[in-house]
Amino acid sequence: MTEMTRRSLLGASVLAAIGAATGCSGSSTQSGSTSGGATGTLDWWDHFSSFKRLNDDWAKTQSPALKTNVGHTYYDASKATQAFQLAHQANKMPDVYSNVIGLPLPALVSGKWVHEVTIPADVKSKLPKDAFTEGITQLDGKLYGFPMFSFRQSSTLVWVNKDHWSKAGLDPNNVPKDYAAFKDALGKLKSAGIQPLTLAIGADGGRIRDQVDDMAQAAGFPGYQGLQFTTGEYAYHHDAYVGVIEFLKQLNDDKLIMPGSNNFGVVDARTRYASGAVGTFIDGIWCAGGSKALAPTIVDKLASGQILVPTSGTDPWCYRGRPAATYFVSADSKNPDAAGQLIASFMSDDYQKGMVEAMDQPPLNLDQVASANVVDAYKKGVEYCKENVFLMPQAIVKNPAIARVDALRKPVTPHVGNIVQGYLGGSIKDLKAELKKLSDATTADRAQALTKAKAAGAKVSESDYVFADWKPGQDYGAAK
Repeated sequence: MTEMTRRSLLGASVLAAIGAATGCSGSSTQSGSTSGGATGTLDWWDHFSSFKRLNDDWAKTQSPALKTNVGHTYYDASKATQAFQLAHQANKMPDVYSNVIGLPLPALVSGKWVHEVTIPADVKSKLPKDAFTEGITQLDGKLYGFPMFSFRQSSTLVWVNKDHWSKAGLDPNNVPKDYAAFKDALGKLKSAGIQPLTLAIGADGGRIRDQVDDMAQAAGFPGYQGLQFTTGEYAYHHDAYVGVIEFLKQLNDDKLIMPGSNNFGVVDARTRYASGAVGTFIDGIWCAGGSKALAPTIVDKLASGQILVPTSGTDPWCYRGRPAATYFVSADSKNPDAAGQLIASFMSDDYQKGMVEAMDQPPLNLDQVASANVVDAYKKGVEYCKENVFLMPQAIVKNPAIARVDALRKPVTPHVGNIVQGYLGGSIKDLKAELKKLSDATTADRAQALTKAKAAGAKVSESDYVFADWKPGQDYGAAK
């Protein structure tokens, strides 16, 4: 396995001009095998820290099966997006890569990021029918991938170190659920001489953005990523968002967040937690596997709690869309057939078993987790997600022509994560005004995309984003 950073990728891109191989790094080694009649190289990159060992071993297993050397490279999730963007600009994308770019499928297709894949019938039969959705996993009838994970997941569970919490007189199996009780628990950790909390606030701000989106939903925001379901309007300046960010600011001002967290990427923060340097870490359902990969001894000390809510008794409900493809084949791949076969192999019984036991994102079939060889803290987190994460309405499901709008949309910055960084760091003074700017900028971007799509003949409108019949705390109907 190779671990790449932005710096090593940039260096490799420069060296490529004089014939050097991309990805060479003095401290890294390539996984894969040249046995079994390998005739070439198939590069596979992803950001799944929990799967590092599984994927290294799988690359070796698949090399003879595919008759090509499969090389697996892992990226820190906080750095993967930028690294992949640099590789795309340099026409040095791997054959297979994980879906971490942050663009909808139509934009990936129009931007020449992805190649159509063909999935064998026996693999398709293992997937639910709604795994194949126009505009999400396929476009104009062409399939570009399939989901491997359930949409019922969260990036914002509370993970605690049992030893630290017990030392502070706290019950690690009864993690506080509301802001006030949680803050009080952090105060007790601090009084016991333990660093209370860390979060991955730094890097590109992507992880804290996702977590604020989750916490805003649990605080009552009736939508996803600033978009209100019933009105179709962007409202990042909603009181739920303001309340979440103000809560984080309060924790930071009271020195309950570990120093340096405002600069921590995902691996930076998780390493502090896994090594025992901090008592609490807000992270995704995959924290168990990611922490185990960093420090195996942490496993027996893991305990988990639900996403935090403003007041006791509030339903911690969150909403997710239909799952997108987990992996893509690059448009640049010289061997797209073998790349597609590699992706298809991830649905084999052996890989699926290893995937569940790695304790990353939960599988499509959540019932597999109950009998799997995983820790109780992971099972508890999956059960929480199963009961409290619901299918949300999506414009692209209502009207597949929205794919033509999505292809014309552009990332809006500063996003919520950047705003959190600035507010906690002191460079942003008026939080609500900054969030209102984000609402307006995102609305304007959608408007320009709608205008261009209509001019090109797409039958779309703002009403496609309005779901007046949406109700909280339930899955939105598949036929709507």
